Amino acid sequence: MMKKSIYKILFIAAIIVFLIIVVPLVLFTPTHVESNMSVNEKTPVKEQQVAGLFIEFENGTTEQEVKTILENSNIPINYSIDYNTDLSSGRHYAKVENDKKTAVVDEFKKGEKFPEPGFPPDIKKGNYYVIVSEQGFENENFLNVMKRNNLQVKMTIICYISFGNEPKNWIPENDAIRIRNELEANEEVFIVNFDGVVG
Repeated sequence: MMKKSIYKILFIAAIIVFLIIVVPLVLFTPTHVESNMSVNEKTPVKEQQVAGLFIEFENGTTEQEVKTILENSNIPINYSIDYNTDLSSGRHYAKVENDKKTAVVDEFKKGEKFPEPGFPPDIKKGNYYVIVSEQGFENENFLNVMKRNNLQVKMTIICYISFGNEPKNWIPENDAIRIRNELEANEEVFIVNFDGVVG
């Protein structure tokens, strides 16, 4: 009789030890944890998409030159070009030699006010800087600085590059950043802005 009760106790102890070890393993395995996750936690974060690019080119850049520059930028999908678009207006700009940039910027700062925050931006191209402004060159002080420094004021040419009307045709933001960096390395491209960034 005593042997049967010892076997019963050992059997019950073995079951308890088994349950203590196996139940937590089953409950906390990755498949079980994953199945308890909400749908939002399982869904990967979708990268933002870019519908198009506004590209500001140096005045005098022809449509054929724009096409050639874009062909060399490794854009991964089909696109259409709206050369010298009216979707956005060009901006005034002037080229300033490297050694004159500091003096010109200091003269701008002596004026009564800056029409734009962060003016003038530093756009370095080869051995010169490009000073770009939407409003600054309408200001008398700015025009006087340009005249004193013998700088020509020109208008950028804006081209719009469209990747299509539907989000399925748009490019991931990381591709757009790569393309912008490649384009802005070109002497004739001043500024590239994204259009329709959605995520």
